[in-house]
Amino acid sequence: MARRPRRSFARGPQPLADAVWKLVKTIVPDHMVRLVHVRAAWERLNLPWLRGRAYPLAVMKDEVIVVVEDSQYHHELMYSRDDLLHKLQQLAPEARLAGLRFRLGAVPPPAPRTPARTAVALGPPTMTAEPSEATSRALSDVVDPELRQAIAGARIRLGRP
Repeated sequence: MARRPRRSFARGPQPLADAVWKLVKTIVPDHMVRLVHVRAAWERLNLPWLRGRAYPLAVMKDEVIVVVEDSQYHHELMYSRDDLLHKLQQLAPEARLAGLRFRLGAVPPPAPRTPARTAVALGPPTMTAEPSEATSRALSDVVDPELRQAIAGARIRLGRP
């Protein structure tokens, strides 16, 4: 019976992400991994006029095939092809893109976006007419008498209803 080779742990611990990507690449074909990177970059392009009208369909060799809803958008994208390719290359360098091809076809509906949280408007802080003990101590620690008087005056004005 053959003996199992010993593992060397001399390199120390390795990042978990490296092991996960190594496993993913043995299961998922390379063109699909590249397509996922391209689609993620496509969402980050921040082109609202393009949302729901064009979408990356596939990655073949070094080209992305983008399906476009109608000929008007196809025409617009043909003019901005180089700029769009450059932005995708910057946002997804791991996709190793060299070209873009556009095809007319049915575009999948865009994923619903979660609405941004609206900020809760806070009212003015409520203060009592008399300052707290901590405020009085902090005010007495101010050395400059003019500054101390200005702070005390501001505190009195803020305490008024």
